Amino acid sequence: MERPVIKEKKGISPIWILPLVALLIGSWLLYKDFEESGVMITVRIKDANGLTIDKTQVMFKGLPVGTLRGFKVTPDLQHIDARIEMTKEAEDELTKDTKFWVVRPEVSMNRITGLDTLVSGSYFEVQLGTGTEQSHFFTALDEAPPLSKHVPGLHLTLQSLTATSLSPSSPVLFKKVEVGEVISKTLEEDGSITTRIIIYPQFMAHVSTNSRFYLNSGIYLQANLPKISLQIDPIKTIIKGGVSFDTAPGGKAIDDNTAKTFPLYKDRQTAQQADDIEIELTFSVDHGLEAGADIRYQGVKIGSVTTVELEDDFKTVRAKAHIYKSLNRLLRDDTYIWAVSPRFSLAGVSNFDTIMKGSYLNLIPGNGKPTKSFQVRDSRPVNQPLSKGLNLILETDRLGSLGYDKPVYYRQVQVGHTTGYELSATGQNVLIYLNIHEPYVNLIRENTRFWNMSGLRIKGGLMTLMKITTESMAAILDGGISFSTPEKEDMGNRVANDHHFTLHSDPDDAWLNWSPALELGELPDK
Repeated sequence: MERPVIKEKKGISPIWILPLVALLIGSWLLYKDFEESGVMITVRIKDANGLTIDKTQVMFKGLPVGTLRGFKVTPDLQHIDARIEMTKEAEDELTKDTKFWVVRPEVSMNRITGLDTLVSGSYFEVQLGTGTEQSHFFTALDEAPPLSKHVPGLHLTLQSLTATSLSPSSPVLFKKVEVGEVISKTLEEDGSITTRIIIYPQFMAHVSTNSRFYLNSGIYLQANLPKISLQIDPIKTIIKGGVSFDTAPGGKAIDDNTAKTFPLYKDRQTAQQADDIEIELTFSVDHGLEAGADIRYQGVKIGSVTTVELEDDFKTVRAKAHIYKSLNRLLRDDTYIWAVSPRFSLAGVSNFDTIMKGSYLNLIPGNGKPTKSFQVRDSRPVNQPLSKGLNLILETDRLGSLGYDKPVYYRQVQVGHTTGYELSATGQNVLIYLNIHEPYVNLIRENTRFWNMSGLRIKGGLMTLMKITTESMAAILDGGISFSTPEKEDMGNRVANDHHFTLHSDPDDAWLNWSPALELGELPDK
């Protein structure tokens, strides 16, 4: 019987093929896992509320760049170290000044943040640093940090001495359009408040050296009777507050060579008054003037009273006011300022608008030296000549019912008014100043006769014919002055300003029949 011959087979047995393939696949998987694995870092936080292992993410500009992998309590039991796996691409950006913080939902009276976490849960936010020294350990901030100065836009600093309701991300508005946001607010050692803001790049041209920044509450109410104005800004501004600014023409653009610090005013009115001229006023307590009272010149507002303080004598009030900068030439040492308040008489109320709006100040400029301190007078000047029309002076033995702003009539048509009155130098007569309005100045001639209109004149007696002459109801109640001019050559020439006439108590019958043909309107000076 033949014996089997055993031959040894040379080479690798097929049975090793499968382990070799498994080894290659495992090596490739390890290599791929190594290549795709992230960088492990530690972020120390105060608490882990709302954070979930393998679910909570690290976000950068809305994109995930890491995932929470675990927690570890610090030995002192005061903090928690969160183990986070960052993407491999982020490794070179993990410098020592990189900032992390936890975003959670927050709702308060002046702030609403993190509303997206109500759906996705809390998450980490990261702000990349600018340094070069790398680190794998970080301490989370309590809240989001301010924007870096490297963020594109115009970075400005606002200074204020009073508290503000601003918070990071509060809007910055220009003409009610959001053009930027508040970055941070800091309380300085001297008690002032520094607010940093950013103006978005596309709106930087709206800021210049003439810009004025002020706090924006979101609701504006102006109750200057009879006009009431209410303006309401977007709900975001009402809840979070905001900053608004106005820019006057003529300013320079803001660049690296100009200052980037501006004052922050408490409201728009204060901002608008920043360049006004501040003056000091002194007056008695019975004027009824309050802060906000207008200062007017020829009926036009030129400024306002800003503060009112009672002096120690309880009889004098010292006030500060602002006058528009362009009107500084009105402020002279002989400028006349007086309080305008309501006046009551049988004919009605003078200065009726002051009942609703309050008293105000009127001003007549002088020609003296410049000054910023003034004494407010109790009444208008005795003689207030007007630049237009014809200013005349009447002499009479008593004032009667005449006074300021009394009408002057021609044929029962008002053609002028009285501007003041005073006693003569000897005290024997009363001087009444009046102004004939411009279209009617040609009615006044050298022989014109003036008389006091009492409104009701009675001539005659029991045994003679009684004649009663009446004027208009306004003249009956408040009085006035009337005049008549002779006809033809008897009228005389035209007169100049400050011409004197006698004021008669009653007219002659002949005066009432005068009816000259005189041209009205503007005439060349003679």
